[in-house]
Amino acid sequence: MNKVLKIILIVLSSIVALFILISLLVSPIAKGYVNKHGEDLIGRKINVDKLKVNVYTGTVKIYDLAVYEDDKVSEFLSFDTLDVSVKLRKLITKEVYVRHLILTDLDVNVLQNGDKFNFTSIIDHFAPDPDKEEDTTSSNWAMGFYNIRLSHWKVYYADLQKGSEWKLKDVNIEVPGVYFSGEEQTEAGVTLALADGGTLNTALKYTMETNDFDVDLKLDQFAISNVKAYLADFMNVGSVKGTLAADIHAKGNLSQIMNMVINGGLTLSGADIKDNQGADVLACSNLGVVVNKIMLADNLFDIASVTVDDLSSRFDLYNNGSNFSRLFDVKKPAEEVVAEDVIEDQFRDSSATANESKPMKLNIGQFRLNNASFVYGDHTLPDPFTFPVTKIRAEADNLSLSGDNALKLFAMLPHGGHAIVDWKGSLDDIKRHQDLRLNIKNVQLQDLSPYMVKYLAQPFTNGVFSFTSMNSINHSELKGDNHIDIYKPEVGKRRKDVDSALHIPLKAALYVLKDKDDKVKIDLPISGNIDNPEFSYMKLVWKTLGNLLVKVATSPARGIADALGLSNNDLEFLPFDATQRGFTSEQYYVMDQLAQVAGYDSNVVITMEQQIASSENDSTMNLAEGRNMMVRRHMEEIGVPARQLKVTTSSQRGKKTGYAISSEIKVEE
Repeated sequence: MNKVLKIILIVLSSIVALFILISLLVSPIAKGYVNKHGEDLIGRKINVDKLKVNVYTGTVKIYDLAVYEDDKVSEFLSFDTLDVSVKLRKLITKEVYVRHLILTDLDVNVLQNGDKFNFTSIIDHFAPDPDKEEDTTSSNWAMGFYNIRLSHWKVYYADLQKGSEWKLKDVNIEVPGVYFSGEEQTEAGVTLALADGGTLNTALKYTMETNDFDVDLKLDQFAISNVKAYLADFMNVGSVKGTLAADIHAKGNLSQIMNMVINGGLTLSGADIKDNQGADVLACSNLGVVVNKIMLADNLFDIASVTVDDLSSRFDLYNNGSNFSRLFDVKKPAEEVVAEDVIEDQFRDSSATANESKPMKLNIGQFRLNNASFVYGDHTLPDPFTFPVTKIRAEADNLSLSGDNALKLFAMLPHGGHAIVDWKGSLDDIKRHQDLRLNIKNVQLQDLSPYMVKYLAQPFTNGVFSFTSMNSINHSELKGDNHIDIYKPEVGKRRKDVDSALHIPLKAALYVLKDKDDKVKIDLPISGNIDNPEFSYMKLVWKTLGNLLVKVATSPARGIADALGLSNNDLEFLPFDATQRGFTSEQYYVMDQLAQVAGYDSNVVITMEQQIASSENDSTMNLAEGRNMMVRRHMEEIGVPARQLKVTTSSQRGKKTGYAISSEIKVEE
């Protein structure tokens, strides 16, 4: 062997030996360096159990790594295995080519305290030096990551201030490839198992050059109790239960994110929300929404269907508000309120321009409400009022913010009653046009007694109530026709402990209004301008009804004449000549009508007060008592008992001579 060949062999052997030595030493050296200089590398203590580097294949494997919190005792994250393989020869052409990246059994704890996280110090460690000018030159390196597999991750998140916790377990992510230099399309899939139950699966397609993306998201059995801490920002919520499922598809471009198109559906099951006192707020066995298309840039919301099953809620009114006003009465520090106002102002300013020329376009193809229930309670009355409405079902098709819509509703009321509602109108401009027909049948009057006590100081003790109401609004002007039909109404004694809004003899009015079949039928026309700040539909109803009852109770003869179909125009004054010795045909007719009124009910008392004109002489006054006796005798002859008739003479002179007729009902209130 010549000398040159020996030298070459020695050099080659030395190089091989050096590479072997490096390959043997690089792993322990790298491990020792990482364990010793972790804080220099990332600002945190690091501990690695085993680290293997293969300089020939470009492979690095790290086993049992732990990164600690700032206290150097608690673990921030740990994992079982990290396996990365890189094509070294690609580095020569300025390309980072990762053959595969495998990370298994990652366990990470993320803690938030206000605007600070437990990894904030790591971010700060890599923050650029403010004294150095930032390098903005573009890099000509290409990067590609292939066969990324993240297996069996566990992620724990806690918001320390809100007391919120999120736990993800068995998170699995598979990404065939991520490209940062070419026109190829990136595909990624994510699978997450949630600690409180449920899974999340996503599939992403993304093209780097065009920024186009296509995302599918499937969520199953997600526990909505996780959002309780965030609801607490604006609701005094006590507990939140239920699960959410979703199947959403979004397609668009990251450069114009608002132009993306969203479709799919979501289902909320077993929802149950209670306030911080444990009272029911809202519950729903199923809420399903199917979306045809949502385009935020066009403010377009095209909903195929909304289905709500077994919805239940209640509204309780108190002197200082309602259960819902208490629910949303969340006290916040002044500085927090100011900050939120600033953010809202900024949001309004930034979004106003984008949306001012594009009003919301909402369409719901089909709306169905099945087996809902609602309880209305009024605790502002002298006696508490509770009224449950059950088996509510509603349906509407092609609901839209533009044009007229139609909805039908049916509900069961206590004691076998029911209500039917037919509505037609516009949603975008409520004041422009509304038509509402309400038909209520078979309501027990005793159920409505608390309101009767408040307004009239007397409770209902018996009776069945039916109500038909037809109302229309045209350009803020309301016109309503209400028909009340009551069978066998009875009222109790007047409550002395209640200062009622209206003071009328209710029993007397009902005596007058009831027909021979014990029925009361009342028509109540209502009108008003809904823009008036004093407008209240119920106040108008009670005012109109009260005026009617007062009129009937204080002048029952006219009301009875109406009920009997008599002409009541002559039942207020009966002309009588001062020297008259008998009765005219007209006078006979009027007295006969008065007898029919008296015969309507034995509690009716008719008063005929003789008026004498001031122009008459004193001799006419002397004949007054004789005329009274003649009238009494005739009224008794045609069947009016003496106890139901009063015939007197006025002590004062009037404008004309005759009998002023009045009536009253003598019943115990």
